[in-house]
Amino acid sequence: MSEEKAQNPLKQFYRSPKLYVNLPSRGKFNEVVDETITGEIPVFAMTSKDELLMKNPDALLNGDAVVEAIKSCAPNIKNPKELPVCDIDLLLIAIRMATFGEFMEAKLKSPHTNKLATYDINLNNIVESVGELPAENNVTLKNGCTVYVKPFTYDLQTQINLVAYDQATALKNVGEVNSATAKQFKTMFSKLAEINTDVIAKSIYQIKTPDGEVVNDVTHIREFLANLESTDSKIIDGKIDELNASGTSFKQEVLCKETEKPFEADIKLDPSDFFVSS
Repeated sequence: MSEEKAQNPLKQFYRSPKLYVNLPSRGKFNEVVDETITGEIPVFAMTSKDELLMKNPDALLNGDAVVEAIKSCAPNIKNPKELPVCDIDLLLIAIRMATFGEFMEAKLKSPHTNKLATYDINLNNIVESVGELPAENNVTLKNGCTVYVKPFTYDLQTQINLVAYDQATALKNVGEVNSATAKQFKTMFSKLAEINTDVIAKSIYQIKTPDGEVVNDVTHIREFLANLESTDSKIIDGKIDELNASGTSFKQEVLCKETEKPFEADIKLDPSDFFVSS
């Protein structure tokens, strides 16, 4: 009989949850129902390893830093990449609160003075204002088909960000426009169109035809999108954009430092500097 591993007497002094949050999605868009994320999620403070990873530019760019931080600080989340972006945003705010406290300094420009100043933002106000995403989101097209959509997952958003970064880098490095660069541009925009179709296809979980047939095969949905009128495509895009924008609001009312008049500020959530102690 193998000897049981001795329990670490220091275990009682490990991290404990600092706060609990409800995800905007409540896990309703997961392909596999995960009971651990339908209720309150315990959130822990970051470790030194987590903080170091959040300072790694490559890990931030490809999303690994955020994924690993969530796995460490919100262990109930088994697959962060498949969560909607609004869930990820909320978890990042909660992790920062658990690590550094509920207040964060932010440089904002007051519309009353047009000057930049440092303001203390209460992140708890953002957490408390989070609403639950509706379970069903659909639009009916001119052809009678009803399209059911879901918000972008973090994995999809990361793919989009990487493509945008690659394109920006390529455009920055382009010198004189010639046949070679023209071909490069054509390839680049063709790839962008292909990725856009793929992203939209993966954000549609089913399509119901006028006669009631339900289609959820991604390949069939992708072919459908490739042969859809642009007006119908824009309707689908609009619904997905609407869903992506819901859940977590980063708009906060603050008082101008000079005039003491209120103004609404849009707080930026950038992981590269968001996890720096104020």
